Amino acid sequence: MARHLFVSYDGSSKPDTHMTRDSDMLSFFLRTGVRRDHPGTILAGMLWLAISLLAGSHLWAESTSQTPPGHKPRDAERGRAIFNGKGLCSTCHGVDGYKSHLPPELSPNVRDNITRLNPAPADLREATTLTSTTDKQRFEVIRHGHLRTAMYSLSKEALSDEDILALLPYLASIRGTAPPTASAPPSHILRGDAKNGRQLYHELGGCAICHGIEGDLHTRPPMSADLIRRLDALPAPPVDLRNPATLKSQNDEDRYRSIKLGHPGTAMYPKTLLRDEDIRDLIAYLAILREGGR
Repeated sequence: MARHLFVSYDGSSKPDTHMTRDSDMLSFFLRTGVRRDHPGTILAGMLWLAISLLAGSHLWAESTSQTPPGHKPRDAERGRAIFNGKGLCSTCHGVDGYKSHLPPELSPNVRDNITRLNPAPADLREATTLTSTTDKQRFEVIRHGHLRTAMYSLSKEALSDEDILALLPYLASIRGTAPPTASAPPSHILRGDAKNGRQLYHELGGCAICHGIEGDLHTRPPMSADLIRRLDALPAPPVDLRNPATLKSQNDEDRYRSIKLGHPGTAMYPKTLLRDEDIRDLIAYLAILREGGR
């Protein structure tokens, strides 16, 4: 929030606790006196384990579910107080999530720095621009920060797990209060800034190493002879990004997953250094490469 959104359910959280408890129960029933001549003991043990597993899965589903639209839980007001108070979320995202309404106590220098942030703080009231889609992701962003943004990580001393969990229903209550643009073509939803995408392609993304400069497989950036030999020996050669007929990804959603998660069995590894916004920019640049190759 005053930093830029993600939430992590650590070892002390309910999901992990219940999973550990279920594992301990299983070990207990395997170790203790469950004998063939006591079928009642076996049945009772299996029944108890099934009940505990079912309860644990139900709690996990509840903990990661998203608050239904239009529903304002009682924790939302506590979350609002944290958002505008000790959470410091309003410093960047605005009072009550209104980006244009920064806290009045901010100095002119702080206000100027916030307006210069790149990327700019997310509009928490515009659901279509947010990259976190589950409360678990939101929890992780708030706790651990968002890579290469002003959204820095928070210690448990600054904001406890309970505080973050209270923030989630409040975020849900303001999310989507700005009307989405229904006229936007679905195929372009994931596309960002092609100019930034081109820079990422040739620099941080490392795409040019395998796919070539400007997508030309025969024009490689400067690299060692050993790396060239390794690339030439790849069992699955890099695809020609300028030839749509050879590409397996059918839409931007496929391309997003390929960049984010990688392609098993190929040299396309998960791009862990790229933010979701970076991947969107890359997708926009890849569209230009495909059009130029036709």
